[in-house]
Amino acid sequence: MFSVKHVKPLTLLATAMLLLAACASPKKANIDYDKNVNFSQYQTFAFYQAPVAAEPEQNAAEAATPSYDPLTDQYFKAAITREMTALGYRFDEQAPQLLVNYSTNVENREDVRSSPFRVNAGYGLFGRNSALSLGFPIFGGVETTRYKVGSVLIDVIDASANRLIWQGMVEGKLTSKALQQPEQAINDAVAVIYQSYPTRLSSKAE
Repeated sequence: MFSVKHVKPLTLLATAMLLLAACASPKKANIDYDKNVNFSQYQTFAFYQAPVAAEPEQNAAEAATPSYDPLTDQYFKAAITREMTALGYRFDEQAPQLLVNYSTNVENREDVRSSPFRVNAGYGLFGRNSALSLGFPIFGGVETTRYKVGSVLIDVIDASANRLIWQGMVEGKLTSKALQQPEQAINDAVAVIYQSYPTRLSSKAE
């Protein structure tokens, strides 16, 4: 059911991330996790890094990847670190028990709606006058609305087993307004995803 996916270098997704940062404030995330895992057994985490290809020849785009992290990458890592720390985990790049990975996607969607208009007709007697009046809808033009939808996916992986144990995703329409504050938009999306993280639920029961 679960599997660890290799993602493209984050810098190659900079444009997608920037668009994603324009998502309207998300309200609810889709969550899935391994119900048999005791999440309280983990104490440390770090960020997942895709294995370096063994082949000497690399894709030209990967070879041109800068050594620094783009701002959107920094925003995501800061937001995820804040949420994981609030759950009681400690960042440990040397010996992490959990690995956290995130990815983004932007896709085009469209809504097609028919616009009805009504013609009224009917029949009635009013004294010496009579009138015909019938009522039924006739569908007129078709209205098509095109828009972009961005999504954020966060994976939490058991480092020793190399197995995905938790996954959260949120999506929303892209808006130009939030482009002015991408950091806040990313913080909001990550916070919504972590609202139902298992350790937060189990800690209340203990």
